[in-house]
Amino acid sequence: MLQGLYLYEVILMIGGSILFLVLIFLLIWDVIKGKNIASLLPFFLFPIIMIGWSTIKSISYSNGTIDIQKTADSLAKNPADTTLQVKLEKSVAAFDTTRATKDTVALNAISKAYYALGKYTDATRYNQKTLAINPNMQSAINLKTGIEKQVAIKNNFNKSITQLNTCLAALDANKGQPNTAVTQQIIGTLKNIKQPVYTDATSSLVIAKALASVDKKEQSMQIVQKVLEADPQSQETLQVKQNIEAGKYKPAATDSAQTKSLDTKKFNLIIKKAVPVKQ
Repeated sequence: MLQGLYLYEVILMIGGSILFLVLIFLLIWDVIKGKNIASLLPFFLFPIIMIGWSTIKSISYSNGTIDIQKTADSLAKNPADTTLQVKLEKSVAAFDTTRATKDTVALNAISKAYYALGKYTDATRYNQKTLAINPNMQSAINLKTGIEKQVAIKNNFNKSITQLNTCLAALDANKGQPNTAVTQQIIGTLKNIKQPVYTDATSSLVIAKALASVDKKEQSMQIVQKVLEADPQSQETLQVKQNIEAGKYKPAATDSAQTKSLDTKKFNLIIKKAVPVKQ
């Protein structure tokens, strides 16, 4: 009951409880003595308010924790659900995290929420707070492993995007002339790249351009369309779309055997606009 309450709210609840008991004692005493109890009844309003305020805050805090936990679990199972994304963003933003400084359940729920949203820096921060209080909390330990795995995937993904950018620049400098070495590197990078749960628009466009450069225009345009769904007004995306349609990223010749071996079905990117969340 006291979980998630500030010190003054705990004092209010305890003080209200004591005051209520005192008033009950006085009420019984007056009844025994045959005194008029009407003058005593208004004073019961004070402990009711004191206890009620703290109780409401505690219930609200508990419900908020449960809501975040459930929504995070649902989003982890279906990360493409934009409704769940928005709901979880709002739930975390509305939750008073300062109340959870010693509550490992709430801290772990917040960490899990950020993890489900793909915000691994924030997820790590709250996971560390949880484990600092209870190093043996198994759910937090498991979450730590999951976060570290996703961070590694994200870091490797960023390296692959950098490699693709370098290759695209080389193709551009080659002015559309065949460059087998660069083409092989692009295909190799696309084959080995492992995408994170969520992908930002800029990285997605790099993949789209890379696919276009190895004659995978249809798959390239599918990614561009996803980016536009996330941000229809993006001038950068509209420009990339125009360039792909004009064949800017396609080299003069492409090894068909190499491109056929490239499985583009794996590029089922989930792109979402960043929504600021209160820390």
